[in-house]
Amino acid sequence: MCDTCGCSCEHAHVHIVVPVKGMSCEKCEARLEAALNALPGVHATADHELACVNLLLHDSADLAKAKQTILEQGYEL
Repeated sequence: MCDTCGCSCEHAHVHIVVPVKGMSCEKCEARLEAALNALPGVHATADHELACVNLLLHDSADLAKAKQTILEQGYEL
């Protein structure tokens, strides 16, 4: 089991930091994290002060899904 995200996969994860514009508070962070963490293969931690989201992806192909979700939540990349 993965110590970072709790999954049972045996492959390496991809860590990416994505700049996000429009988060202004902890509620924004929580809302975005909830939406991103609902995606299969994505573990996210948002930081409004640094204006970014740290993504731990099971596959680099999951990045497109994560970016689309960020946009759908009303934030800019």
